[in-house]
Amino acid sequence: MAKKDTFQEEIYVTNLFTFVFMKKSVLCIGATLVDELYFCENDIVSNSSNPAQKATSIGGVISNIAQHLALLEVNPAIITAFGNDADGIYIKDSFLKKGIACNQSIVADDTTGKYVSILQPDGNLYVAVCQDNCLKYISVDYLETQIDYIKGFDILIIDTNLESKTIQWLIHFAKAHHKQLIIEPVSVSKATKLAALDLNGVFMLTPNEDELAAMCVQDILKEQLLASLFERGVQTIWLRKGAEGSEWFTATQNLALPVPSIQIVDSTGAGDAALAAWVFGYVNGEDEMTCLQLGHSLALEILKIKGAVDTSVTPKALYERKKTYYND
Repeated sequence: MAKKDTFQEEIYVTNLFTFVFMKKSVLCIGATLVDELYFCENDIVSNSSNPAQKATSIGGVISNIAQHLALLEVNPAIITAFGNDADGIYIKDSFLKKGIACNQSIVADDTTGKYVSILQPDGNLYVAVCQDNCLKYISVDYLETQIDYIKGFDILIIDTNLESKTIQWLIHFAKAHHKQLIIEPVSVSKATKLAALDLNGVFMLTPNEDELAAMCVQDILKEQLLASLFERGVQTIWLRKGAEGSEWFTATQNLALPVPSIQIVDSTGAGDAALAAWVFGYVNGEDEMTCLQLGHSLALEILKIKGAVDTSVTPKALYERKKTYYND
């Protein structure tokens, strides 16, 4: 392991990391939103006005993932829906400047979606609402016009902001064309879309414990939930457990990784960051545990800042942060 780390450091010095290791291409499909985050100054009182500070940024699960992949020099592409308003124009221009290919995205005669969250003083989410138009524009009909384009990617990452029939189409597409499909469940209500779908073709699911239960029709124990998903065709499940860390499951393997205790500033986007960093490790040939450590490390950094994207992260910085949290 020490020999490999030394080699990586030498490559970083010459700024050749991406060109030496990068082998797999990544396409993200899902919703892009404007994030409005309200950080309450005191414990929230229901049915009353609460003083807060506001922060605005580009958001949406798939957008957060794509932005971090770009910062980590994975050079992702995205299929999403922008409104034809000022927000949509700004976001598309920002993506292009960041190196996120988005020319196959849709510019709809509509408003750009918005995510509004209310956070407790400790940074934990109190409640959030989301207005998103992407599901009616990123349809099966549209994706069928993009088949040749989608075929050009090795890894597809999608969120459950898409319609159920669109998610199913992408699962079948991934299986038919031998693509590795990763599904981020987004939320409990949206994870329920997966309960009735044929999941044979899914490379990885990334639920928390509540989302895991929502993916199954029956109310059963965690071990039975996992077994049922494997029986339905899922290859890998990365179960996020908050302050307890996460667990990594395949039909034959189980890894667990704890997280250190930190002071949380804002919980928005931590899971999205974790997935982006995991993908970064995966496309660069790291083993399962190293990928998990990279994922946790970026998520921990996100928890310490306001907003869902750590604009300071680079490939070198991520490895340095991993050593801070997991110095093995």
